[in-house]
Amino acid sequence: MIASRSGMEAGKITRDTELAEIGVTSLELTEIVMDLEDLFDIQIDLNAAEAWDMLRNVGDIVDAIEKLVNARS
Repeated sequence: MIASRSGMEAGKITRDTELAEIGVTSLELTEIVMDLEDLFDIQIDLNAAEAWDMLRNVGDIVDAIEKLVNARS
């Protein structure tokens, strides 16, 4: 999902990959968040500015998703 939005090969993206460094814009991050909400049937309660501040790298996104998915269990 992140690879398709950034144009970077998926195999080159790691948890430490900074979103801004691979060209993900705040609009694209909002779209990624919405796609992940649909995929995992979760709600990420962040506006675009908050998301940009809190989700700076791929690991931040993974951690947020894991926390929300585990909270449902």
